[in-house]
Amino acid sequence: MVENEDEPKFVQRPVTFHKIYATSVSGEWTEYDFRIELFNEKLKGKEDEHWTYVSEAMIILAPSAVKKLKNILDKAVEKEID
Repeated sequence: MVENEDEPKFVQRPVTFHKIYATSVSGEWTEYDFRIELFNEKLKGKEDEHWTYVSEAMIILAPSAVKKLKNILDKAVEKEID
């Protein structure tokens, strides 16, 4: 098997590193990048109010990173389904 040069061999996480659990996501292109918003919960106010989703974080990806993420997710979904 040939190693992919784009895959990091060693990863260092600084003290500011965070993990975020998400139960829902949304994504959209801007003029320059793709933005993924991560949601963990939704809240409902008074009786007639709509649900309000709580955004935990936003991931901003360059177009090349979107392609890489798509490939990673495609492989993960294929592996999970098989």
